[in-house]
Amino acid sequence: MRFTNQFIATITLSVLAAVLMVLAGAGVSFYQMGMAYQQRQITALVELVDESWQRDIVEQTTITRWLPALLNVNDIIELTVRDDNRVLYQHNANQRLSASELSLTYQRSLPNHPELKVELILRPPFYDVDHSLAAISGLTAAMLLVFFGLLYSIRWFRQQLRGAELLDLRGQLILDGKLKMLQHNPREEWPNHASQALDKLLLELKDARKERSRFDTFIRANVFVDKNIGIGNRIFFDNRLEAALNDPASHSSALLLVELQDLESINYSLGYDRGDELLSSASRYLGHLIRRYPGSLQARYTGNTFALLFPNLVESEAQEAARQIMKLLHRLHWPDQIREPAFYIGGVCFRFGEQLNQVEEEAELALRSAALQGGDGYFMYYKGLTEENSGKGTVRWRTLLGRHIEQDSVLLDRQGIYSDKEQAPVLNELLVRIPDEQGRILSAGHFIPMAEKCGLLQGLDRLILLRTLTLLREGSRPCPLTVNLSASSLLHPGFHRWLIFELIQLPKSLLAELVIEFSEAQASRHFQELVKPVRALKAMGCQLAVDHAGQDVVSTQYIKDYELDYLKLHPSLIRDIDKKPVNQMAVRSLIGNCAGGTTRVIAVGVEAESEWECLHQLGVYAGQGYYFARPERFELC
Repeated sequence: MRFTNQFIATITLSVLAAVLMVLAGAGVSFYQMGMAYQQRQITALVELVDESWQRDIVEQTTITRWLPALLNVNDIIELTVRDDNRVLYQHNANQRLSASELSLTYQRSLPNHPELKVELILRPPFYDVDHSLAAISGLTAAMLLVFFGLLYSIRWFRQQLRGAELLDLRGQLILDGKLKMLQHNPREEWPNHASQALDKLLLELKDARKERSRFDTFIRANVFVDKNIGIGNRIFFDNRLEAALNDPASHSSALLLVELQDLESINYSLGYDRGDELLSSASRYLGHLIRRYPGSLQARYTGNTFALLFPNLVESEAQEAARQIMKLLHRLHWPDQIREPAFYIGGVCFRFGEQLNQVEEEAELALRSAALQGGDGYFMYYKGLTEENSGKGTVRWRTLLGRHIEQDSVLLDRQGIYSDKEQAPVLNELLVRIPDEQGRILSAGHFIPMAEKCGLLQGLDRLILLRTLTLLREGSRPCPLTVNLSASSLLHPGFHRWLIFELIQLPKSLLAELVIEFSEAQASRHFQELVKPVRALKAMGCQLAVDHAGQDVVSTQYIKDYELDYLKLHPSLIRDIDKKPVNQMAVRSLIGNCAGGTTRVIAVGVEAESEWECLHQLGVYAGQGYYFARPERFELC
């Protein structure tokens, strides 16, 4: 209630100052009136003495008769008539002055007798004001009445202005983007109509934001999603495949093309509705399968062909995935007219640096080879890629990850995030690495899914966060640090309590330098469950980020509800964006969802100047990628 207190203090001080001025003016005026009256009394008395004085009579018997009474009436304590140093007449009243009493002394010359001087001693005006108990009690009662009247006035002012102060407080929270910290009831605000209008506008703004999020989802769905079965289309798949081909951390990935050859005859004989129903069923079956492989996706490659992309998969594992797909497709509810359904799978494994067209041609060639073999089979395009120790056996990964966690030998690389290539980075992202048995450095995309599968993800997240907090305490960082944590760890009660305990030991100035990020897929999958831990991190002073935004077509409502500080775009949207108007529209839509808030958009995977120029024109805040800087080792001091 800062404004109310200031206003009431101003009014109170003004009233008190006015009262004091009136009282002081009245006291001075009364005193001056008393002094003027006293001066007139003295002048009249001197004139009377002058007229009655007889020079040749030593004993002033006439004056002696009437002057004492006159002096007593005028409260004159002492009167002395002098001729130089000789006292001709002196009168002392019965009352005497003590040393501590105040008195006034006047000396006047007699007009008719210039050689004589009159000296008078008397008390100041209003000296004999009533000091009785009754007078003091009355004055005290008046002062108490004024005091309590002033208190009542202050209370009344506070009650009248509290509503306006609460309305101003809500307005300030809205401007600061902290409306969720509102603690009072809006019905207490005043003026009532202004408060109700603000409520209505906020409700409409909330609906507009939801509508904007739905519209954004609709736009991107029409661009990247197949309208008939609701999965990614060919444009979406090409973007993701191209991003995988340009990811240096990817050692080996697999692409499988699944063709339902009988779909055309079903559409012709039974109608497109029956064909779309079969496609939807196949998409659901394949969706259940790819959930077993972290980071995998499916899309509609052509009319009757699905494309499945499996990151960090070797040829033997891709063959096993193809065998499982064959079993699933046999379980589809094929029409009775199709007694022996024909479906084929062609696959190819690829690595970083290969060309998009080349990989797709190899997969299509494998698909044609599977069809030529006859029956329902699969064919893998063999490229001679070795699989030396690339398999992801659970026992092998459990041993490898457990040793690194126990020995605290996880490596941290840092890569700067720049708003301008010529300036210092605005953020530094910590990239987690571990060496395998042969000393080859593995990126997080390789071992994080296996850590989750082996039940070691929470231990790994704890180790990464402790290393990050150590870097924060050292104070050698040039800018805030961002670290990726798993949503499953944040949702675990034990890990969440440990995290809060570790963070609460640091001052807010350090916590403001920590950015905790998790993926958009996790934010979408655990939207409601993440609200509580995310808000707890925000309340402690940490910053929040979501990465891989735009990887899938999901609602972006989490941007507002989580009060994100940064939204990091998936590299599949960034690659050659200056040549892809569709990707530009998707990025512009995501940036529009961050408008009006504090969320800043960061492009991940920027590798060319033309890409950054296009992104900068679209309104992207900063970029991360080889165009700006390559990762470098972040050693502890």
